[in-house]
Formats: sequence, C-alpha cells, structure tokens
Amino acid sequence: MSELLDVANKKKHAARRRVMPAPIQTMRLHTDKVSVVAFLNDGQRVVTGSWDYTLRICDIQKGTVVGGSFVGHSNKVFSVAVSPDDRQIASGGKDNNIIIWDVESRRLLFDPLTKHTNWVSSVCFSLDGKRLASGSYDSTVIIWDAETGAVLSTLQGDRGGVSSVAFNPDGSKLASGSLRSIQVWRTDNAELIFEINAHEKWVLSVVWSPDGQQLVSASYDKTVKFWDSSKGHQIGQPCTSHTSNINSLAISSDGSFIATVSDDRTVQNWSTKSHQKIGEPLKHIVDVTCVSISPDAELVAVGDLYGEIQLWSIKNTLSAAVQLYSLSDSYFAHRSKVKLKRNLYHEALSDAQKVIELNPSSYLGYKLKHAALYEVRRYDDAIESFKIMLSKLDNALDSQIRQLRQQYVSPSEVEDAIRQAVHAHLENAPLRLIHTITGKLCDRQAQINTFKTSMEYKEILSSSMLHRHLQTEPIREAVVKYFSWVMLSHRWETKEPRLHEIQDKDVYTLRPVGTIVKLQKFCKIARDAGYSWAWSDTCCIDQNNNVEVQASVNSMFVWYHNSALTIIYLSDVSPSSKCTLAKSVWNTRGWTVQEFLAPTIVLFYQADWTLYLHDHSLNHKESVSIMEELERSTGINAQALVAFSPGMRNAREKLQWASCRVTTLQEDIAYSLFGIFGIHLPVIYGEKKQNALGRLLQEIIAHSGDITALDWVGQSSSFNSCLPANIASYRAPSCTLPSLSEDEIQASVSSLRNNVAQESALKLYTTLDNLSAPRFANCRLRLPCITFPLTKVKRSAGTPCTYHIKADGLQDLEITTADTLVQFWPGKPTSQKFLLIRPWNRHDLGLPDFADEMHSADDGPEPGSPSDDPLGLSPLDNEPAGLRSLTREPSLLIRLTQQLGALWLGQQEQADSRSHTRELGLVVRLGQPFTALLLAQQRGGEYKRIASECNIIAQVRDMACVDDMMNVRTLEIL
Repeated sequence: MSELLDVANKKKHAARRRVMPAPIQTMRLHTDKVSVVAFLNDGQRVVTGSWDYTLRICDIQKGTVVGGSFVGHSNKVFSVAVSPDDRQIASGGKDNNIIIWDVESRRLLFDPLTKHTNWVSSVCFSLDGKRLASGSYDSTVIIWDAETGAVLSTLQGDRGGVSSVAFNPDGSKLASGSLRSIQVWRTDNAELIFEINAHEKWVLSVVWSPDGQQLVSASYDKTVKFWDSSKGHQIGQPCTSHTSNINSLAISSDGSFIATVSDDRTVQNWSTKSHQKIGEPLKHIVDVTCVSISPDAELVAVGDLYGEIQLWSIKNTLSAAVQLYSLSDSYFAHRSKVKLKRNLYHEALSDAQKVIELNPSSYLGYKLKHAALYEVRRYDDAIESFKIMLSKLDNALDSQIRQLRQQYVSPSEVEDAIRQAVHAHLENAPLRLIHTITGKLCDRQAQINTFKTSMEYKEILSSSMLHRHLQTEPIREAVVKYFSWVMLSHRWETKEPRLHEIQDKDVYTLRPVGTIVKLQKFCKIARDAGYSWAWSDTCCIDQNNNVEVQASVNSMFVWYHNSALTIIYLSDVSPSSKCTLAKSVWNTRGWTVQEFLAPTIVLFYQADWTLYLHDHSLNHKESVSIMEELERSTGINAQALVAFSPGMRNAREKLQWASCRVTTLQEDIAYSLFGIFGIHLPVIYGEKKQNALGRLLQEIIAHSGDITALDWVGQSSSFNSCLPANIASYRAPSCTLPSLSEDEIQASVSSLRNNVAQESALKLYTTLDNLSAPRFANCRLRLPCITFPLTKVKRSAGTPCTYHIKADGLQDLEITTADTLVQFWPGKPTSQKFLLIRPWNRHDLGLPDFADEMHSADDGPEPGSPSDDPLGLSPLDNEPAGLRSLTREPSLLIRLTQQLGALWLGQQEQADSRSHTRELGLVVRLGQPFTALLLAQQRGGEYKRIASECNIIAQVRDMACVDDMMNVRTLEIL
C-alpha cells in the first residue's frame, strides 16, 4: 500500500511540476551576482549590472551578449538606467562613482561623476533624457545634466542614506526611498514637497505609475505599498505574500501590474487595482535579486545571485487575471502604444481597433488608430479617424476630457494654413510646369489640385493637426519641398516642342524623335532626382499670350534662382568630341547668362545625358574645374558665377558679360538682362534692338545714377546718342586710367596751397556737391557735368577720321570718329557749339582727409609742458605769492575768456584747414586724365553725343586754374 501511495505521490508531484511556470530562457552573463537588470526601450535587449564590476547587454531573441562588457567601475555595480532613446546607459556602484556610457561603443561619454562620498544605490533618467538622478548612502540625491555631467541640484535625503530614486513621468518631481521613508521633491527648485513614513525597514524600490498619480514602494519589511503621489496618503491594502525581504520592484508600462523579487526566491506579480497577487509565484532555486518588465508588458527579466538572468512570459504566467484584464480597452490601448513605439504599425492598428470596439465612446481608440494609419501612410483613413477623435472629445461628458480638445488644431485651420503657404510659394514659381510623375503639363490650378491629391498633402495635413498651436514652419517646408522644380537651360534647336503640342498629353508617351527626346530625358532626370516638377522654356510658355510672355520674361530670373536644380544641357558636347563647355554654342547665347548665374545648384549634362567631365557632385557650382573653365570662357568672375546677386551695381561689368552674346530675336539681348539687373520693363517683341537696349540702359541710369553705362565706343543709339546702338560696344574693358597714390595726392595738395585761392576751391567743391543725380526719362538724359567748350576742330592730314581738338582749359588732343565733324578755329568760327564734357561722378568728392593724418602721436606735448594746461589757468611762476591770492579770481575770469576765444579761433582755423585740404584734394583729382564725351549742340539747345572709335582721354591744362573747371552744368542730351 505504501508503495502504491509513493507512486501516486510521485505522479502527483510530476504532474504539478509539468504545470508549474518555467522561464522561457536562461542566460549566464556574469561571474557574480546580477544586482540590477533593465530592458532597453526597444524591448529587444536587456542591460545588466553585476558585482563582478561590469555591465552587459543581451539580445533576448538571440540569447546572446551584444558586444563585450562595459568595463569602468572599480567595484560592485548596484544600479543602471537606460536613456529614453537607448543611446546611453548610466550606472552607479560601490566605488561611489556614476558612469554614463555610449551604448554603441561601450565607452564612457565623459569622466565618471564623483560627487557622491558613499555607494551609489540608484540612478534614473528623466523622461526627456536630459537629466539624471542618483541616490547614495551618503544621504544625498544629486540631479545631473545628462549631456554634460554638470550638477544641477543636490537634495539632502534621509540621514541613513538613499536606496532608490525615480523621476515622475513629466520630470517635475523626484521620489527617493530610504530607511523607512519616502521623500518627494520638486525638481525645479529642490523643494521637499512631503515625506512619507512608509515602511518599517529600508525602502529598496520606489516607482511611479505611468500616469504619475501613484507611487509604489517595496521594502525589506516584506510589503509593497501604494501611495497617492499628490498628498502621500496610502491607497488600499499592502501586498504581503512575500516571506522575506523584497529586493526589487518593477511596474508595467501600462500601470496594470507590478512584479517583485524577494529573498524568499520567488517572483510575484500583483494587480495595481486590487493589490492582489496574480497567478502563481515564479519560483527559483537560488536567491533572486532584481526584476524588470519589458516595454510591451509581455516579458519579465529576473537576475539572481549566481550571475544568471531568466526571462518569463507574462502571458504564460499571469493566467486568468491577465486574461480578464486583457479583455479591457486599457489593455489594448497600452499594447497599441507599445507597438507604435516598436514600429509594429499593423499590430498597433489592430489593437487600436479593439479599443474602439470595447469602448466606442472613447476618443483614445481613434487617436491610436490615427497614429497607426499615419505611420503606414494611409492618410485619408488617418484624417477620418482624427476627425472622429475630435468629435468624441467635443461630445465627451467628462469636462476634463473635453478640455483635451484644446491640444489639437482643427483640420480646417490646417487646410487654410496650407492654402496660404501654397499661394505664397507659387507667387515666385513658373506659371506652368510639367508634372514629372504623370508627364502632364499643369497650369497653376492644376498644380494645386495635384498637390491636394498627393500623399505629401495628406501627410502634412494629418501631422499638423496633432499640435496645440498651428505649426506653420513644417507646413511651409513641406510645401516648398513638394513644389520644388527643375529648370532646363539649353540651346534651342530647329524644331522644339511647343505648348500646344504637349498640352493634355503625356510627354513620356510622345514619339521619341528630335527634340522630344531632349524633353523626355530632362523630365526623367528631374523625376529620378526626386523632383515632381520641371520647366522648359520651349513648351511651358504660351507664346501666343502676350500677357503670359511678358510675365515670364520679367520673372524668369526669379524662377531660375528659386529652382531646386537647373539642368544645363550641352547638345554639342560629348565625351568623344573636342567640343567643351567653353566652346559650346550654349556658351554664346544671350539667355544662358542668367540661366547659369541665377540658380544656386546647377548640373551640366553632355549630349548623351551623362554628367560633364563625369563630375557626379551634387552641384557643379562647387566644382573648381568647371567653374574655372566657365570663368575663363565668359570673363565672369568666380564669385559671381557661384553666388550672383541681381541689381544695378557694377552695371558696366555686367554689360560686358553680355557683350559677346547673341540671340535669335535681336531685342532678346536686352530682355535677357532684365533679371540680372533686377529690372521689370514691358516686353515689346518687334521693337528695334536699339530701343530695347536703350530702355534697359535708361532704367539702369535713372534708378541707380550709375553713369558707367556711358563708357563705350562704337556707334550711337537712335534711342539716345549717349547710349550705344549695340551691346557689343561694351566688349572692351571699362576704361581705367591710372590714379594717384595718397602720397602723390598729398604732395599735389601741398603744392597747390599757395597757388589756388581758397574761395575758388570752395566754390567748385560746393557747386559739384550740390549737383543732382543724372535723370533719364523719355529718351532724354539730363547729365550733370563739367564742360569745356571746343575752340578748334581740324582734320588731321592723311587721316580723314581723326581730328585735332582744342578746348578751353584742356590740353590738346586727337579724336577718331566715323562722323564727319564741322571744322572750325578762331579764324574760321562756326555757329554750332561743341563741348568736351566730364560726366560728374560723386565718387570724386570722397577724398581722404589728410589734415588728421598729418598729426601723429609723436607730436603731442611733453608731460608738464604748458599745453598740459590748455586754458593757461595755472598761476604764473613770476607772480608774487601775495598778489596771487588777491588777484586770482578776477585774473582767472579774464584769462578764461581770453583763452576760450583763442581756443574757438584755433579750432575754427583747424576746421578750415581740413576743409581746404579736402577741396584741394578734389582739384587734384579733377586735374588727372579723364574719359570725356564729345557733344554737339542741336537747334533746340539740347546736345547729342558724337561717338568715337576709341575712348577720348582728356586732361586739364593747369589744375591750378580752377576757373577752367568752373563751367559746371546739367545738360540735356538727346
């Protein structure tokens, strides 16, 4: 009978062993006690700290150690914490030090933190990862800057020491456990909010519930207790099933249960609502020391005395209690959040749908559904879920839930902001663009409609609703990115596709012949580079619409400038040909100047659509070799090639850039420069090129006052005689005459002081200073200038185009011109008046003031010299002492009056001297050679310029004869 009973008992125990929970994995990681274990936030790895002085990370799916050990502590490791982004780990131990590690390299981010004077029992990161808290048996809690290691604040804990620390979810509070008590602090000012007399023995662990409403503590007194975190009152009954010290406590990320480990060699799980034990204890054959719950609340990791950790499945362990909880919407809501964090979006969506099924009136299920749908790019469904969520919030019975509606922007408000951003951006965009995805040509409205049906639109709409306040910058950035366009710069060929040939068609399906191939290749390259829009001047402008042509010509520079990329196609350049960028026909065309100056990013393509010089850089403006070749071939300096700014400065230089260029339509040479000068003018196709160029130059001079555009040689324009008939007249470099150095000017000024009357120099300076800027309107130029009447014009013998000239106040000179001049001299006068003029440039007034430079520090008075008393008020050395006391007051007054008068006179003389130096400097400058214009008076009193074959270089006969330069006038030139 006893044998039968033994057999029955064995079978009974065997059956019991078969149903007892067992770990799903056991790993030996250390050679000594595992004192702490923590899951990383990815849920795939755990980190452990040990009495063997090291930390290790383990991949729980593979059951293998990731990399080597973290070696740096000189004694036992007691605590670890993982940063929210999983990039850092903090550890503390018996060596009193804290180390912050880089997870990937397993190296210290900086030297150990050494402020504690006793064992570091606990460390934890704030939820934003910016702060680290540490507790020590030196009775202090220190809050550190996690990025720099600087101490932010030090809290004085219980005298017996601090055994655990924990930030609340928003980081505004910190709880610490110690001998018998829990302390709760404000983190912003280190104020102690309250202290709880919590347990009979050491509080080894303290944690916050995920909502921050409760604190949970575990103690050596074998109990777990729950506390109201706002007032410190105990909530419900303690958990009391352990028979020995509780060493560690963990709470699930959804706050539904906790796990504890004890010296009774068990792990027990407890409901945070009922405080009742869930399921059977997880029994171990050795002492267990620490516990952690995975982020998805499906695994528990336990460390033991011999360096091992065990992983337990919660599903297999918590049995009926968890099954009951798993039927609640809270469970699925939590699990959906965890799945979202782990990028398991389809699983998160499934759980969100279960939340909606279990609690249809709750907004939370729709919020989670929106998040999951957004991540899988189902934006239409995501937006619909979001709208339902908003309606649930608006109609919620709970006023606090209704207030959550204020955290979100309404869809209509976001739509309006997107609409405004689109219109603002498209103001500076081409009127028509080719959609590189569909190959269709789209006008402005079609572009907007395409955007509103795109994934990009739905994505920015869906994401922008999640904020309390409308975030306009992400909207602007999304709009700019979507509508980024690529421009084509090329040499027009015989037959290019026009707008009517591609409208309402797919360019990719057109027959690939002739220039259609160029358009198709261009669009494909733009599409493959990630851009949805492309522009070509051949087919994106309605050439029959004068209004559109006008707007396009005046906006084209801006379009190229704002493009994300400009592709420059060199149809006559190939790897096998001798033709280069410098020799390409593209490099001779008028329109192409602005097409490579305006963009920020350009790429040069050869005839076979391979990159020029096989340069695969993202921007050929950053290619030294290409830019050097372009600089040599165009004469445009490298700085302007790479970073050109439109405007009227340096007008003469910009005109020279275009002087060698040609256009099919003669008036285009002027229109192609509108953007370079930042000018908007009517586009009048059919006008003469002289008229078009004249209108451009008139605008430049009228608005800038820059008269360098008058520096040309060649034939006069019918628009105005001061302007050239052809832009090629600017081909020669600007006439630059040698200038005097400052020393030479100073020497000349000194030589003139006794030869030029101050009144005459002042009068000349004042007259020139009061001149107004040039005015140019209705083809008439009003030009301020110094005039020199001609007294003799006589043709040189044997050279019919060269004339010998004499003018009042000027040295004799010769002029070469294609015009036939009237010859005259004193013995043979003429009724027509001729002038040589010096166009006035206000820059000539900007002379350095040498008066200040003539005084150096070495000329200062010696200490103790009379000048130390500038007003001469010190008593005279030979004045009797008694007389000094009797007469001092009246003598001071008299001498003060005398000296102030002398000082004023001295200062006035010094100012006059500086002024005279400035005026004489002007005279010296006017005495140097200058570029003159030859004018002939007309019947109405106006003048016309007589063009010359070369620059007319004139010079005054004697700079000391200021009167010769006094004929200052503003002439009207036709």
